[in-house]
Amino acid sequence: MLNIRSDNPAGRDGVLKSLALPDGTDMAYRDAGQGPVLLLVHGWAASGRFFDPVVDLLKQDFRVIVPDLRAHGQTPAGPGRPDINALADDLVVLLDALDVTGVVALGWSMGAQVLWSLIARHGSARLAGLVVEDMSPRILNTEDWSLGMASGMDTAGSQRALEAMRSNWPAYAAAFVRHIFSRDRASRDPDLIQRVLVELHQCDAEAMAALWESMAGQDFRPALPAMSLPVLVTWGEASQAYDPATSRYLVDTLPNAQGKAFAQSGHAPHLEQPEEFAEAVQQFASQVQAGVTHPENIEGSFSS
Repeated sequence: MLNIRSDNPAGRDGVLKSLALPDGTDMAYRDAGQGPVLLLVHGWAASGRFFDPVVDLLKQDFRVIVPDLRAHGQTPAGPGRPDINALADDLVVLLDALDVTGVVALGWSMGAQVLWSLIARHGSARLAGLVVEDMSPRILNTEDWSLGMASGMDTAGSQRALEAMRSNWPAYAAAFVRHIFSRDRASRDPDLIQRVLVELHQCDAEAMAALWESMAGQDFRPALPAMSLPVLVTWGEASQAYDPATSRYLVDTLPNAQGKAFAQSGHAPHLEQPEEFAEAVQQFASQVQAGVTHPENIEGSFSS
C-alpha cells in the first residue's frame, strides 16, 4: 500500500512530504499552492530545491509538486542501480498516489529525459502539457549527430567523465557547476555558484555515475514525432551544456511545440532569470490548462 506522510497533511505550504514507493524507498517531495497542477522535475545531481525561486512565484496560481528523484536531495537511491526508466516509473507512482490530472510537467535537463521516458513507457493520460528546459534527446555526439552536449562529448568522452566522477566527485562537481550557468555568472553571482556546489557535494558519486551512464544510453529522437502533447521548449542562449540549435531541433521535431529563449541564461534559466522563466511557464500552462476542470486538483477559481 502506498503511504504518504507529511508534517502538515492538511495544507499545501511546501513542507517536505514522503511517499513510500513499491520497493520501500521513501520519495521526498514538496506540494505547494493550489490550482491547476505543475510537476517540476529537476536535473542530474540537483534536487527539487533548485526550483525554489520559481516555486515561490508559481505557487500563487498553481499547485506545484516538486519531487526529489532517486539518489537526489532527500530521496535515497534505493535498492539496485538507479536509471532513467526507474525515475520515470517513480513519477508515475507519485502522480497516481496524488491522483492528479491535467498536469503540466516541466523537465530540466535530465528531468526532460525522465518525462520522455514516462510518456514512452506509460503514456500521457495525466498530462496536459510539457515544458522542456535545455535538453537534448541524445546527449552524446556521433558522426551523424552533432546536437548532443555542446562540448562535443562522445562515447569516449563520456567514459572519461565517468572515471573522473568516480575517482574524485568533489573535484568533478566543482568543475561541473560552472557549466550549469552562463560563463559570466560566477563573477556576477558567486553566492549562487557556491549554494549549488554545496548541493552537488551531497550527491553519491556511484549513484551519479549510474545515472550518467543511463542518460548517455538514451536516444529519444525516434519517439519525439509521436509526442502530441503541447510542449514549450526553453533554453538559455548562453548555455554551455547544449547549443541553442538543439532546442530549435526539438521545436521543429515535436508536432505541437513552441520555443522560448532566455538571453541572459545558461543551462538553468529558472535559476538565472526566475521571474521571466516563471512567467513563460505560467503563460504556457494557462493556455494548455484553460477549460480543463479537475475538482481534485483545483480549489477556488482559475483564469487564464
